[in-house]
Amino acid sequence: MAIIVNTNITALKTQKNLTNATNGLNQALERMSTGYKINKAADDAAGLYVATGLDTQIRGSKVAQSNATTGSNVLQTMEGDLDNILTNLQRIRDLATQAANSIYDEKAMTAMSEEVNLRIAEIERISLASNFNGLTLLDGQSDLTKNGLRLQVGANADAAANSIKIDKSLFEKTDATTLGAGADTNAGSTVTGTDTVATGAEKAFLAATAAASYIAVLDTAIDTISTRKSTIGAVMNRLESAETSLVTTIENATAAKSTIMDADIAEESAEYTKQQILQQTSSALLVQANALPQIAIQLVQG
Repeated sequence: MAIIVNTNITALKTQKNLTNATNGLNQALERMSTGYKINKAADDAAGLYVATGLDTQIRGSKVAQSNATTGSNVLQTMEGDLDNILTNLQRIRDLATQAANSIYDEKAMTAMSEEVNLRIAEIERISLASNFNGLTLLDGQSDLTKNGLRLQVGANADAAANSIKIDKSLFEKTDATTLGAGADTNAGSTVTGTDTVATGAEKAFLAATAAASYIAVLDTAIDTISTRKSTIGAVMNRLESAETSLVTTIENATAAKSTIMDADIAEESAEYTKQQILQQTSSALLVQANALPQIAIQLVQG
């Protein structure tokens, strides 16, 4: 082996190993302190690209999950108002059934009619007051009656796979008049022979026969509300299913992202110890490598 002074190859190699050990030590420290295996694109460019895509899906799915929950809240609000309307209709039907029994005098019939009118007024009020976040639900005046309700329940743009559309028919005007139980429905009543047939509340309590015919009108109104509630229940079940699916999507995407991004602290701790030993060893050997050219001095002195 030649003895040279200008270029110390051994020292250069040892210095390179010292630099590598120092870089490995710093990387292990960074990973343990941040908890991430990838802290910059240079650590794993392809892995960072995949992890970013997964993170986008996770964030979008969480927002979609919130959307589905909000949609359920809208439907719960509507269902609660429909329940109140149904309660009033059932009470009106009870009164009509009572009035159909011709044992009540005119004053009793008038008293029942007054309660029915108040119940109808309450149905009208509920129809106007029902709203969610300023969006009216039962008065037939909002854009919901034109376009329905679109709920984004997925993280991506494709409508078929990422949205649920609630038909506009669910948001049609729902008051006593449209239900057929209003005070002036079809001009109130008709007379057939000796019987009065009521088609609305206005004259339903003039006679027992009118009250009896009004029961059929109320049954149709009650059936309409029940059908609407049934539809709401089916949609809410679908939204619940969508939320469950989103939870699974979030869990799986998060697990995949963790595999790519998260550091194994036990592994990094072992790597840190290894690089620390190599750094200390390389540092000590570099001192020896730098002393090798001094042999040339001994040759000259000799």
